[in-house]
Amino acid sequence: MSKQKKPSRSANNDLRGVRKETAAVLVAAAVICMVLYALGVARLGWGALRCGAAVLGLYLIVVLLTLLIMERHLRGARDENLAPVMGRIMFDAVVKMTTPVFICDSSERIIWYNTATEALYSAKNKLYGESVKELFGVTLADIRGDGGDAGARIEAEGRSFLAKYSHIKTDEEDFALVLTTETTELDELKSLRAGDEAVVCYIMIDNLGEMMQYDSEEYRPAAARVDSVLREWADNYNGILKEYERDKYLFVTQTRVLDELVAAKFDILDRVRAVRVGDTSLPLTVSMGVSGIHGSYEEKERAAHAALELALQRGGDQAVVKSDDATEFFGGITRSVQKRSNVQARVVSNQLMTQIKNASNVLIMGHTRADYDAFGASVGLAKIAMYCGARVNIVIDTANRDIIGARRMLEGEEEFLGIFVDKAQALDLLETGTLVVIADVNNMKIVESPELAARAEKLAIIDHHRKTAEFEKEPDVEYIEPSASSACELISEMLEQVLPRDDLSPAEAGVILAGIALDTKQFTTNTGTRTFSAAMYLRDRGADPMAVRDLFRESFEDYSGEALFRRNAEIYRSVCVISCVETEEDASPVVAAKAVNNLINIDGVRAAFACMRRGGSTKISARSDGTVNVQLIMEDLGGGGHFDGAATEIPDVSLDEAVKRLKEAIDKHI
Repeated sequence: MSKQKKPSRSANNDLRGVRKETAAVLVAAAVICMVLYALGVARLGWGALRCGAAVLGLYLIVVLLTLLIMERHLRGARDENLAPVMGRIMFDAVVKMTTPVFICDSSERIIWYNTATEALYSAKNKLYGESVKELFGVTLADIRGDGGDAGARIEAEGRSFLAKYSHIKTDEEDFALVLTTETTELDELKSLRAGDEAVVCYIMIDNLGEMMQYDSEEYRPAAARVDSVLREWADNYNGILKEYERDKYLFVTQTRVLDELVAAKFDILDRVRAVRVGDTSLPLTVSMGVSGIHGSYEEKERAAHAALELALQRGGDQAVVKSDDATEFFGGITRSVQKRSNVQARVVSNQLMTQIKNASNVLIMGHTRADYDAFGASVGLAKIAMYCGARVNIVIDTANRDIIGARRMLEGEEEFLGIFVDKAQALDLLETGTLVVIADVNNMKIVESPELAARAEKLAIIDHHRKTAEFEKEPDVEYIEPSASSACELISEMLEQVLPRDDLSPAEAGVILAGIALDTKQFTTNTGTRTFSAAMYLRDRGADPMAVRDLFRESFEDYSGEALFRRNAEIYRSVCVISCVETEEDASPVVAAKAVNNLINIDGVRAAFACMRRGGSTKISARSDGTVNVQLIMEDLGGGGHFDGAATEIPDVSLDEAVKRLKEAIDKHI
């Protein structure tokens, strides 16, 4: 055993020198104080006691200062003696640490490492000169930049560590010291506990009531069959399923089970869809809202409820999974069943009128390049605002040729003189109490003025397209009904509920009817009893079907543009047709929409897509025969719409690249 190193002779000599100097200072101070005191007594007599006290105080101060100086010298001497000993102790401690510690040079090569680092890479003979990037998968810059208070996370040989970076600077070169703390077991424990975290799910049979119009006697047997399918599914995944209301369930499970459900793409949707009611071929469907977020049970329940609402607003027959950083959608392959009741229209119209009456003014807008549906819905909403006595304006692109015909129909209406404004004027009209109403769109990126929507304090949304995601700001009024044929259909129902009979002029009714005719392709697709009921209401208010028909006449240039799409069409996967036009001058979005409406009529085609270049972007219009959900395909490309009609705009990509992405999305869903 090695002996502890003794203090050097020079160090002892230094200590003795410090003591001699201190004693000399104290003796000199005492002599000076005695002389001063004697002089004071000789001159002042015994009244010099106060002077003696002052001299004594001075002496004590000198003594204290001298002792402090002596202590500093002694401590410096002790530190000098202990430095080699402490350095050896610290070095041995670092070498014997149970987690890796290593030193790198400026080129990030290891020049020294402890035994734990050597044991971690026991297969290697030497680690000297090895790159940090090769051993740990990260650079020193990553460790230095990502390391917070806890440290940067690194992986090595199947184990995980938190690494802390320390910079060592010398006269000749800079070095880096990296100390680590192993977290392998802690990470495994966290992963295990994460799999046990609760997941809350709301389930709703979303079309059983509507299906009963075909056979009311089959209601109970059908509900029982769906209940049996759901309970068998819940038992397979060891979850808790409780029916808290008729046709509504609460399902509680664990995160690891949610991972299995996602991997299976929520095949429970297919099992329920296989249940039939009586002799009808229409399937029963369920909607599911799943909360996979972290947080309290109350937060999970709220997130699950919001996810269910989103699933219903997207048309039902799907599962919506909300996590901390994303929202995923599964299912949605069946068309929405239109509800016979328009009770919700009455409720929403009352909510909207309340907001209008409390607003300082009202601004209404649709989507970019508004069509007849967006324009007609805006006109109907403006009539409701006028009935409430509010100041109202409609925000449009005054250069939009697609709505010129509808604007001409309103030229004789005094109420609409000066009511139309552009985006810049609308921003000037925005006030603290302004209500912004958005029609025929729920994607804030493609509204007529995204800036206006973002700055509005009060917001209302009326739309028939399937909801693509949660809103960043919760609207004051939200009415999204994907089963409706058009936004004008929803507005017509609201007008019928609140507007006196003579307050809607024939021209105004005609503009709204044109919106329904556009989205239903002259009442041939996506129609239901409520669609024809809305058309009857508008016809009763004086809408002229002949004037509406004239709005859909096309110019010879548009007719020629459609021919280009027909010539460039190709069949893909036997059931899809894709047509492209490269030159911007040869086509417009309206022409593309008309062309894709004709392409879907090709025998054997289930989905049609018209692609064109426009303003540096590629626009795609999609149509379906009712068997393919083109909304899901367009969502993958950043767009949206509804089941049998959707569109998207892909910025800054070539036409060939856009078609490539389109085919990948088709492969995913067909």
